[in-house]
Amino acid sequence: MAEVSLIHPIYLDVPMLVSFAAATQGGLSFGSEITKETKQSSSTDTKISGKMGISNLFSSLFAASVIADASSERSDEGKQLRRESKAHTEASIAILLYDHLRKEDGYLLKRDKGVAFSMIEAGSLVELSGVLKKNAIDAVIDYLDAVNILSSLDTSQPAPTRSGSKGNGRNRQAEPAGLNRQLSQMRKAFDDDRKRTPISNTLLECDDPADFNAVITLRTEYLRDLTLSELHNNSVRVVGKVTRVVSKGDSISAFENYGMALLNPVVLREAFDKIASSEDIVADFTDVVVAGPCIQVLPLMVFV
Repeated sequence: MAEVSLIHPIYLDVPMLVSFAAATQGGLSFGSEITKETKQSSSTDTKISGKMGISNLFSSLFAASVIADASSERSDEGKQLRRESKAHTEASIAILLYDHLRKEDGYLLKRDKGVAFSMIEAGSLVELSGVLKKNAIDAVIDYLDAVNILSSLDTSQPAPTRSGSKGNGRNRQAEPAGLNRQLSQMRKAFDDDRKRTPISNTLLECDDPADFNAVITLRTEYLRDLTLSELHNNSVRVVGKVTRVVSKGDSISAFENYGMALLNPVVLREAFDKIASSEDIVADFTDVVVAGPCIQVLPLMVFV
């Protein structure tokens, strides 16, 4: 078996993955069953027929399905039946497809192979590497969750008073309780906004060149609960289709599919800068706009 790159896919667009694998190899099989029947006899007339249904991409892992039928003139015979089943996972298909795309010329445009930005156009299949970051809205939601958890650990505040307690006790609790309600309402508003759309944009700060960025548009239906946490601030590689090319001097919103993108970027920057300037908690948000030159990519896979 030829050596393949054992990548670990964190995000997969499964329909795109299956269609690309099938298109490049003339078909795709997720599994194979091998049946072998052996008969021992002094005199036999044997008929053997075979079925070939596995594409070249997976021939290194799966043998062709073979069915053998045998007929004998003698009754005293020994027979052995052996059945083997093998199946692909979505991740294993991604591993083999990436290996095929990497080794065959003409499929991938690679930044680390000196491809100029001017050569990239909408529809190109590209491979990029860099550090992936959440957009500012998703990061603020995480920040508000963290603030809510930390505030619940503050033992300096007395426990909430009962309805029959004196008014002074209620006044002491009014401020933190009101603050928690405000944070909860803010968090809910941000979360409701992002749930309106089936996609979530992330920012890839590319390794080469340093001033080249990409907006990676993830489909939320393929995001597991921890996918964004696994990807955030980590060095990854992305293979995907370019959907937009933004030239130098132009820009796009980092979360253009959210309603918050309708607000003036200056107002958003001031709000996020105010949160980030807090002395008690470290907060770091990406910019609300992504300046060109950059591209927007619909990823086939994100992996390490």
